[in-house]
Amino acid sequence: MTPRKDRERVRTALLHVADRTGVVEFAKALIGLGFELVATGPTSTALRHAQAPHKTISEFIGERLPADALGLLHPKLIAAVTDEKPRVDLVAVNLYPLSSATADPALSQDEVLAYVDPVGPALLRAAARNFKQVIALCDPDDYQQAVDTLKAYDRMLPDRRQTLAAKAFHYCAYYDSTVAQYLGGQWEEFPDEVVIALKKSADLRYGENPHQSGAFYTLSGARPWGLNAAKLHLGRPLVYGHYLDLETAWELVNAFHEPACAIVKHGVPAGFACGEDLAKAARRAYAGDPRGCFRGTAAVNVEVSAAAAAFFAEEFVSCIAAPEFSPKALQLLKTKKDIRLVTLPSKLISAHELDLRAVAGGMLVQERDQLPFLGDLKTVSRRQPTDREMRGLIAAWHTAMHARTHAAVIARGTAVIGVGSGQTSRLDATRLALVKSQERHPILAVGEPLVLASDGALTAEHILAAAEGGVSAVIHPGGAAEDKDAAQAADGRGIALVATGVRHFKH
Repeated sequence: MTPRKDRERVRTALLHVADRTGVVEFAKALIGLGFELVATGPTSTALRHAQAPHKTISEFIGERLPADALGLLHPKLIAAVTDEKPRVDLVAVNLYPLSSATADPALSQDEVLAYVDPVGPALLRAAARNFKQVIALCDPDDYQQAVDTLKAYDRMLPDRRQTLAAKAFHYCAYYDSTVAQYLGGQWEEFPDEVVIALKKSADLRYGENPHQSGAFYTLSGARPWGLNAAKLHLGRPLVYGHYLDLETAWELVNAFHEPACAIVKHGVPAGFACGEDLAKAARRAYAGDPRGCFRGTAAVNVEVSAAAAAFFAEEFVSCIAAPEFSPKALQLLKTKKDIRLVTLPSKLISAHELDLRAVAGGMLVQERDQLPFLGDLKTVSRRQPTDREMRGLIAAWHTAMHARTHAAVIARGTAVIGVGSGQTSRLDATRLALVKSQERHPILAVGEPLVLASDGALTAEHILAAAEGGVSAVIHPGGAAEDKDAAQAADGRGIALVATGVRHFKH
C-alpha cells in the first residue's frame, strides 16, 4: 500500500529529545513521508545544523512563548496534542538520563534538579493519553520501526500505538520515581504509595533455574554502592545465584574490622572465619564445611593477598568478591578455571533502605534488618563469657543473622564449624549444627572454646542439648517466657548465656 497523496492537512511531528541519537535521520525520514516538523530548543538546533526544515514551537502555535521552559506547556501546544482532532500526529520525546546525575557525588542538589525536565514528561504523557490519534515515541530504537510502518502502510495499527503509549507511561513513571527516590525515602512510617524506579543493568543467562529468564536491575538515582557497583575483573558474567550469595557474603564480612572470609551457597553461610590474617581466615572458613563451600561464593573484607589467592587457587569457589586484588593475586587466580573475580566498595548502610519481596498479587515491604545489636549485650547466667568465648559468640551471632530461620551456628573460636539453617524446629537447627560441628577435626582451632548462636530465643532443652555437644557459651535473643529456665539450665552446666534482646529471623 502506498502513502495517500490527498490529505486534508499535512501531518505534524513534534520532537523534544535530550538523547539526539538518530534524531536527524528520523526527522529527514519523516519529512520524506510528508510530515511537517516542530522542534524545541537543542533539538531545533540539531535539525537546523543538519539543514532539516522545521518550525519552532512559537511558529507552530502562532504565539511568542516565554523564555522559560515552562512556556512549552502553553495551552495551545497541549491542545494540539490532546484535542479530539489533534494537530500533532507524532510526538518523540526522551529525557536526560537523570539517574546519571543523581548518582554523581560531585553534583549538588541544585545542580541535579537543574537537569529535571518539567516539559518533556508532560508532552509525552499527553501524546500517550491520546494514543488513538497520536503516536508516542520515547525510545530512539523505535524510530526505524515507526518509519518502516508508516512507509509501508501509511498508518500504525491501534495495538502498536497502545504498546508505545504504555512504554511512554512506564518511561515517565521511571523518570519521576528517580527524582522521588533522590529527594525522598526518609519517611518515619510507610507511605500509602511507594513507587520504585529500576534500571536494567544486565541480562542474566537465566534465573534460579535454567527455564527461568532473569535480569539484574539497580535502583535508579542511587549512588553506586553494594551490588550495583560490582565490577567483574575476571571470568564469565555473574548469574542469578551469584548475586543472591554475594548479598549475604558481603554483608557478613563487612560486619568485621579484622580480616574475614565468608563462603555462601544458596543464600546460606557455609563457612565463615575471621582473624589477623586473611589467608588463614579463608582456610578456616572453607575447612568449616568443605562440601558446603564447594562451588560457593566467597567474600572477603580486605585486599586479596598472594597468600590468600594461593589458597583459593587450591580449592573451588565459583566467585570471589573483595575490595581489591593484589597484582600477584590476580596473576595466581587467572589460571583458575571457571572463577569470577569481583570488586565491591565498602558496604554502606541506609537507615531507611527497604526490603521488598514479591508475593502473588502484591509485595511485602519491610525495613532491612541491618543492625545486629540494638543495645548492650546482657549476660543472664552466673558465669560471664571469657574474652575468647565472646569473640566466638560475636562471629557465630553474625553468621546466624544471615542464615535462614530457624538458624543455629556453632563456632570454635572465630571459625564457624556447624550451621543448622532453615529448619522448622529450633531444636532441629541446634542438633543439626552440633552434628555438623562434630564432623570437624578439632585441629581447626586447637584450644578455642566451642560456642553456639541462635537467631531465636532458646529454652532449657536447647541449652542442655548444646551442653551435651561440648558448648561452653551461648548467645541468643532472649525475651521468651522460658528465659528463666534457660538461664537455670546454663548455670547447672556452667555455660555462659548471653542475651542480645533482638532476634534476626530470615525466611
